[in-house]
Formats: sequence, structure tokens, C-alpha cells
Amino acid sequence: MSGNRPDVEAAHESRPRTEPKRINVAISPDMVRALENVIKGEGVTLTEALRRLVGYGDFVYRAIREGGEQLTVTGPDGTREVVLL
Repeated sequence: MSGNRPDVEAAHESRPRTEPKRINVAISPDMVRALENVIKGEGVTLTEALRRLVGYGDFVYRAIREGGEQLTVTGPDGTREVVLL
């Protein structure tokens, strides 16, 4: 699986397996639109769209809150800083 890297195999095997959790939440119309944007744009299920958006949010949250980093977005019109309040 990992070739000649027993350290990688050992690290992978030591991770506890967790089952997915089911939750029921009420979300705002803006959140519904965000999910619909991902569903339509990426051609994925509601569950996958939610996974992706939570993953993106977690990445941004950890970078800013825990790492003290600044988030920037670079596009065709240049780079701009994203400020989270």
C-alpha cells in the first residue's frame, strides 16, 4: 500500500475509525443557496456539497483562528484579502 514506508502504514493503521454522524439542523435561506450553488456547479449530492463547504470552512477557520494567518484570494483582477468578522 505505501511501499517501503512502514512509518506511513503504522500512522494510517493507528487512526481510529469513526462512523459518520447524523445531525438535523435548521439552516438559513443563504445557506440553502450556498449548498445549491455547489450542487449545481459541481454536480454533486446534497451530502457531498455539505461536506465540501464544511471542509472549506474548517480550513479557513483553522488558518485564521489557530494559525494566525491571513486569507487572500487571487483571481484575474488581482489579489484581495478576505476579512472574516
